[in-house]
Amino acid sequence: MKMMLSLAWLLIAIAHKAEPLISANFKACKKFFYRGQLPAGFASIALPHRFNPSDLPDGIKAKELTSPAYICQKYGNRVYFASLYDRGRRVPLYSAYILDRRPTSKPINKRQTFFNIEPQLIYRQLDGTMLPERNTSNNIKTFNTKHNISPREQKNQPSSLINTSQAVDADYRNSGYDRGHVNPRGHHVTDDEQKGTFTLTNVVPMAKKLNNEFWSQYENDMIGSAKGCKTMYVVTGIVPSKEWIKGDRVNIPKYMWNAYCCVGKDDKPIKSGAGLRKNDDSDKPVEKMQINELQKRLKKLLVKENISIFQNNCSKKLQTSRKAAAAYNANC
Repeated sequence: MKMMLSLAWLLIAIAHKAEPLISANFKACKKFFYRGQLPAGFASIALPHRFNPSDLPDGIKAKELTSPAYICQKYGNRVYFASLYDRGRRVPLYSAYILDRRPTSKPINKRQTFFNIEPQLIYRQLDGTMLPERNTSNNIKTFNTKHNISPREQKNQPSSLINTSQAVDADYRNSGYDRGHVNPRGHHVTDDEQKGTFTLTNVVPMAKKLNNEFWSQYENDMIGSAKGCKTMYVVTGIVPSKEWIKGDRVNIPKYMWNAYCCVGKDDKPIKSGAGLRKNDDSDKPVEKMQINELQKRLKKLLVKENISIFQNNCSKKLQTSRKAAAAYNANC
């Protein structure tokens, strides 16, 4: 009996470790979205992956490189938020999370100096926990040895695989831009929650003044807006541009945008809000607006008609018809 129980636990552990955290439509992390519904209209603007289609690395299948990548962001043993990652631009199109409004006397932790990367953007079979670049490189070497993948070919080497699959710290050095959080550490309380935001799949090249002053102030204002909310669902994203850092390595957003949906004890919306700001070093504060106005602006900026961030715009008057719900889901 003990042997059978041990075997059962071993199988459970193996299954858990192999769980894909990059999967279609955020299967493992829909709880971070209001009513479990994904924002609509953003996935179609992603650019294709950067691997050579005619000469893929030996351990990668073309079907595993769909862009965008739906990442359930895992730090340690927990998933803390979700990011829609544009493989071609090497930036998140948005991150979705729940603002942690628990009171705490603990000061915000000292800012981490390094950012992790996402192993499953390289080999889907690797564990989905974000790791430093060096650790990921070692795991790739182990994977290649186990699966008899030749390290002599440039396309199979860890540095090539990492650099092709996503942004790395070197991209931001001397770029003139900050590694700007999309899901900010300041909206979370625990040490692991905050550390979980330090992944390069959750940052974009952000103008220094915007990152350190105006966007930071807007994020602080959101904490005050969360007062009275049982849950505040947040989606923060970008409008891509034609500008890049390090040649064509990482896209520089033209705009940053944010929307939040606050629900009360009965899980019904009680308030909402949004913000939009050009990604530059001007002295203009973040423009605050209603969600429907932000969506109108994004439709023009992205040249997309089916933009929708929250179901029924996080309105107190909820959609109840099956037809309306089906139409929303079809656009996600």
